Amino acid sequence: THVRLHGDIVWEMALLFSESWSAAGGDPLQIGGLYPRRAAGAKALVLDTRPGRGQDEVFSSFAATMGGARHQLLITNPYFAPGRRILNMLKHSAKRGVDVRLLLPGASDLPIIRSASHGYYRELLCAGIRIFEYQHAVLHAKTLVADGTVAIIGSTNFDFRSFNFNAECNVLLSDTTIARQMETIFRDDLQRAREITLTEWAQRPFYKRCIAWLARRLAFLM
Repeated sequence: THVRLHGDIVWEMALLFSESWSAAGGDPLQIGGLYPRRAAGAKALVLDTRPGRGQDEVFSSFAATMGGARHQLLITNPYFAPGRRILNMLKHSAKRGVDVRLLLPGASDLPIIRSASHGYYRELLCAGIRIFEYQHAVLHAKTLVADGTVAIIGSTNFDFRSFNFNAECNVLLSDTTIARQMETIFRDDLQRAREITLTEWAQRPFYKRCIAWLARRLAFLM
């Protein structure tokens, strides 16, 4: 999933790119000052992290978006191995009546992460969260849509490293039109996905349960 940005927010993105470019050894980029202009468009916020900077702010933004959902929460993520706080937020949302749906990979370029994800399925399904595995290709989109009003598109995975160590960049968009478009994309993707049910999950072979259990315990290293 890609997003095309216009307006003053592009200046913020350029600064972030310049910072990463310089850190990677590139020649310094010359970026002029910002001269704000009033223009119509979506309300947008850049959510970025670097090692040692921004983690609390980005986590709080995700938490506020999920915690503020009253009707529906649609999450697409390829590397799903959440910490306890995120896991509890998802379960609490479902238990208070929010329709929480997760679109996760049916195949992965990092099978160990997918096994770790499987270690969470039973707990999530028992909480009333619906889980779908994408079958069409290797899933790599990272999006979140809440109540058809707020959308987050970016690079943050629901895993320990993304929220604590990695350099990541996301855009939070408060705009009904964009959020509705994201809902449509999510529903289209569900047509290429298979829903995982609690009954089916309980019938998995014992060795697969053991692999998932072990991988989940090691998720904080991934």
